Amino acid sequence: MPSELRAYLDESSAIRSEDSQEYLVCAAVVPDDSAAELRERLLSLRLKGQIKLHWTDESDARRKKIVAAVSELTPMTAVVTHMSQRQNKTERFRRKCLETIYYELASMGIREVVCEARMPAQNQRDIAHIVALRGQKVVDRDFTISHCRGGDDPLLWIPDIFLGAINAKYAGQDTYYEALKDLLILERRTPDSA
Repeated sequence: MPSELRAYLDESSAIRSEDSQEYLVCAAVVPDDSAAELRERLLSLRLKGQIKLHWTDESDARRKKIVAAVSELTPMTAVVTHMSQRQNKTERFRRKCLETIYYELASMGIREVVCEARMPAQNQRDIAHIVALRGQKVVDRDFTISHCRGGDDPLLWIPDIFLGAINAKYAGQDTYYEALKDLLILERRTPDSA
């Protein structure tokens, strides 16, 4: 019997031009039977005293090393983006991306998504959102989300790294993305993306 799949999700928002921004969510899809090994391999990439890997905190040399290591781990990744005019409030765009990625993940047979925790009120809105999506039949009732701090589960580092590579590509440095792109199983914009 094949191992159950679980998704680990992170997000990013980036300015793409003077008048546009992109909101991105990325999920690393990991079989449960390989999760412990992947966690150990990711933990070995931390520097002494480092709680978690975070793209924006890493030097270029470290990013190269981390991307090379993640590309060998072969998690599958799914990315959903929403392009819009620049705005300070992005929660609506986040929900649009989440709705799309939840639907796609559920279509792959995934029933549990672990999201990187934000503020408690934001986490509660995520839960209310998934309840609403169940009611709208976007996902089944057995589709669940949970929240975990980024330092508590190394599998959350994979989508952070992938999103960092995507943002670096837009900034003209595509070597990171090129090294990871074969792990991409889904790349989609939200239906009402600009």
